[in-house]
Amino acid sequence: MVRRLDIVVVGAGVAGLACAAALGRAGHSVTVVEQAPALTEVGAGLQLSPNAVRALDWIGAGEAVRALAARPEAVELRLHRSASVVYRMALGRAAETRWGAPYLHLHRADLLCALEGAARAQGAQIRLGLRAERAGDRRGGASLYTDAGTLDADLVIGADGVRSALRGDLANPGKPLFSGHVAWRGLVPAERLPAGLLSPRTTVWMGPRRHLVTYPLREGRLMNIVAVEEQESWTAEGWSAPGDPDALRASFAGWHPEVETLFAALTETYRWGLFGHRPLRRWSRGRVAILGDAAHPTLPFLAQGAGMALEDAVVLARALTAYEPTQALEAWERARKPRATRLQQAAARNGRRFHARVAPEQWIKAAALGAFARLAPETAQGLNDWVYRYDPTTAPV
Repeated sequence: MVRRLDIVVVGAGVAGLACAAALGRAGHSVTVVEQAPALTEVGAGLQLSPNAVRALDWIGAGEAVRALAARPEAVELRLHRSASVVYRMALGRAAETRWGAPYLHLHRADLLCALEGAARAQGAQIRLGLRAERAGDRRGGASLYTDAGTLDADLVIGADGVRSALRGDLANPGKPLFSGHVAWRGLVPAERLPAGLLSPRTTVWMGPRRHLVTYPLREGRLMNIVAVEEQESWTAEGWSAPGDPDALRASFAGWHPEVETLFAALTETYRWGLFGHRPLRRWSRGRVAILGDAAHPTLPFLAQGAGMALEDAVVLARALTAYEPTQALEAWERARKPRATRLQQAAARNGRRFHARVAPEQWIKAAALGAFARLAPETAQGLNDWVYRYDPTTAPV
């Protein structure tokens, strides 16, 4: 039997807390190091598809997440001016029937709360206000060097996001490549909106060089907004820079009245540039590894960023049950890298599909998509099978 390990996890976001909960469930002692002085999170929504929910169930956070999440009835793709539905994929009960687990909408802060609870229930310790600087192997273990000293452990796992302090210790990641897209996000309280705008579905509005994703959160008390537009340049990677709601309204002027009504009720937004990252040659070296966005940052156009981090955590915990530490990291990386790379590529393709350069091109694409969905509904529904049917709790390691 593989022995109990002392493991340091860097980062207390979705990836880090999921990793702590999963490793704790597998019987290991986990310390989470987080540079923030408190576990706070700017409000935003997340979509959790069935593959992610299976991971949450395995690590012990599924019940808490289900209690806080909404279950959308469908996802719809609409044209930006006419609101014509060009594609509709049933979710709700249909998702559970086809993919074996629900499709959920959740406030990010609620997910973090559920993951923190699961991690602490498994005995994880969370140390705040501690900045990781680098990590490296030592004889029979690994060390994390922080601004307050060194932490020695059997393993160090970097789950500290796209600006990971540990990524450079493992590989030369190169400079991130601006994707040409800038995203806005915001939340609108339900009382500011007509009731008809709060239907339980995900809506993707497609327009020239722009698209908008909306869905309700917290039992319909909030509407989550993610609006994406093409832009020539952007300097900072991150997702908490304040944005100007008036600038967002001007950028989407002339869209359907539902969109204009939604934006008129928005009082606060945040903006961030979307960057692509070349796949890393390696995610681990010796007894140090990175996972989640630190290892495979992904554009948001497939709604799989959180899901990939959750999958990583479960597969890593299972690998450490089957192998000795160094071999476990190697096996985990071999198991996860092909899927992560495929998801990165699929997300980038989705971003291109949502943005037609000119209106006629958009109409042609929409007509083709709508005809495909009507003539072959089963095939259309199955396009996401490879994403949603994946089960990190049984996938080969």
